[in-house]
Amino acid sequence: MKSSPKRKKGVAFYIVIASAAFFLSLLIASTEQVQKIELSLRDYLFEIRGPLSVEDSPIVMVAISENADSEIPEKWPWPTSIHAKLVHNLNRAGAKAILFDVLFTQQDSFDPRNDTLFAEAIAEYGNVILAGDVEDIIEINRPTSSIFPLPVLREDNPNQLGFVSTFPYLDGYVRTYNIGRRYQGTDYLMLGLQGLRLFNDIPDEEIDEFDQNSKNEFFKLGPYQIQRDNLNSFIVNFYGSEGMFQTVSYEEVIDDSSYTTIMEQEIPDINSFDNPDFGDGHLQLGTFKDKIVIVGATMPTLQDFHATPFASAELPRPGFEIHAHAIQTILDGTYISRQKNGARILIILVCSFLIVFANRSLGLGWSLGLMLLLIGGIYGASIFLFLQYSLMISVTGVWLSVLIGQGGTIGYEYFNEQKEKRRIKGMFSSYVSPQLVDQMIDSGEEPKLGGEEAYITAFFSDIVSFSTFSEKLEPKQLVSLINEYLTAMTDIINTQGGTLDKFIGDAIVAFFGAPVQIPDHALKACISSQLMERRLNELREKWKKDNWIDIVWNMQHRMGMNTGEMVTGNMGSERRFNYTIMGDNVNLAARCESGAKQYNVYTMLTETTKQEAEKYGNDCVFRMLDNIVVKGRSRPVKVYEIAGLRADASQQLLESVGLYELGMENYFKQEWDEAIKYFSQSLPLEAHPKNPSQIFLERCEFMKQNPPSLDWDGVFVMTSK
Repeated sequence: MKSSPKRKKGVAFYIVIASAAFFLSLLIASTEQVQKIELSLRDYLFEIRGPLSVEDSPIVMVAISENADSEIPEKWPWPTSIHAKLVHNLNRAGAKAILFDVLFTQQDSFDPRNDTLFAEAIAEYGNVILAGDVEDIIEINRPTSSIFPLPVLREDNPNQLGFVSTFPYLDGYVRTYNIGRRYQGTDYLMLGLQGLRLFNDIPDEEIDEFDQNSKNEFFKLGPYQIQRDNLNSFIVNFYGSEGMFQTVSYEEVIDDSSYTTIMEQEIPDINSFDNPDFGDGHLQLGTFKDKIVIVGATMPTLQDFHATPFASAELPRPGFEIHAHAIQTILDGTYISRQKNGARILIILVCSFLIVFANRSLGLGWSLGLMLLLIGGIYGASIFLFLQYSLMISVTGVWLSVLIGQGGTIGYEYFNEQKEKRRIKGMFSSYVSPQLVDQMIDSGEEPKLGGEEAYITAFFSDIVSFSTFSEKLEPKQLVSLINEYLTAMTDIINTQGGTLDKFIGDAIVAFFGAPVQIPDHALKACISSQLMERRLNELREKWKKDNWIDIVWNMQHRMGMNTGEMVTGNMGSERRFNYTIMGDNVNLAARCESGAKQYNVYTMLTETTKQEAEKYGNDCVFRMLDNIVVKGRSRPVKVYEIAGLRADASQQLLESVGLYELGMENYFKQEWDEAIKYFSQSLPLEAHPKNPSQIFLERCEFMKQNPPSLDWDGVFVMTSK
């Protein structure tokens, strides 16, 4: 885009554009789709950072896995006596805190006494935290309902429940961890925080209450200052993908000398918990000593899986791992913070005005460079700040402000340039073709006479027997009819990339391939002819409904085309000229239009046009009409009809053309009887009463009675236009 002195003016408009970019970017950035993009960009920061070490973590995972379900004789849900054995064995191994990410809300289906055994194990050691939850019911007059373990499991447990709710973002990903919730006057911590309280023996008085009006940036949990993301949650600093923490399958923990797994029934004496000679020997190796043990499901059938920054919706991670990453975040104090909303808005505002006024002052080239710099710079800054300071900043809002500001400025300046172009067109379009006006505006040159050779396709059309229309219609009716017809036809030509040269009464002169070069100009011309034929059929139906006289709704037109070297350029006088075409190949196209009537067809084109069109597609069904010498020329030329568009061709049409072509082959071989046979077969399949099959059937009968000379080359000499 060229710079203009006018760009230096209109500061107010640029302020309006910058302000609009600012407010629009804020509005669009708040939409769900853009927020999802922002969230995915933040998730990718974890991928860029990579996993963090948890080598010294006090967390061990016990997985309720598919392998465990296959080794334990009873299938899930297992007898709760097995969970009692798990608690016994973990305490024998020295576990400090045992967290069950399992909701024990149903009585044991094998034997209710198993629940008592589980409850006794919980009471004996006092280091078990069971999971609970509450369900918010949206229906009117329905209170929040609790999802708590069986009373027998809660009664003698000195530890309060730990809530296990997850609160995914709008895209279904879990990124934050709730601190807890107040339910019926009691504060319940989340399972992970309850585990930390037990692990560190934190008394209740060293834990903050859930104050809905608190503006404190931190939540105190004994020695830990949990950095809030909002009132009741913090961002989990996920340490890596699934399996970061040491994980032991459930059956390995209960597999002591008093328990027999399915494998032990087949291979006796295997004991992966007590004996280091078999399996892992977790008791002897100290796997669980002084550890926080989290028990949770990895079996797909239990459906406790969630998408997180390191785990997509297609490959989610087990839910109990979220507790582990949340605990590790608190232990290490590796909290992630987000950019304050005020800072985000200020940056978007600055970028909006910066890009708009850079366009005004520096021009498009430099402002595009600045736009790319801002887009790349804000993303680079987001990566740097996350890696160095664990700070997440908004990216999409800045991107939107820059793109909208850039687009708005370009649009404004483009509007001004178009306004100038319209002014020039208003001055010249009354006597200079629109194409030439555009060229003149783009080049900045005054129009002048001249021409150049170009390989293009010339196109002529004319209404059949137009003089009859002039005789039978009133002048106003005639003008209205022709205007409607010419408008419809030229719209098609223009849509297909053609250039209207002129109207000569009812005739249309056009060409394809100039002033803008298009490689498939011949194909475009051929397709245009068929679309014009289709449109005329529609107009005839309309005119019939509009009660025009029968000559109107029976209107036909003929079209001729030729491809070759022609002179294109500005032709005329020094004071008045037009962008047009000239040359022998133009005349040949005109002869094709007029010559079509001798073969009772509505389109006729030269072999050159057919061959050129077929280079770029098989859209048209062609058939040869003759090998002729047109009036005013001495050399023969093969001419063809476009029988229709291949996409619209019926089986009858294709069969008719096939038989006709066989007839033409025999016609040029002077095998008249064979030619007559094929033309006789194609004749009843023709679409129109008067058609080429009828003409060549009669011509073959004549040739049979009056054979041409032996050196006859099949050329037919046209004696009229």
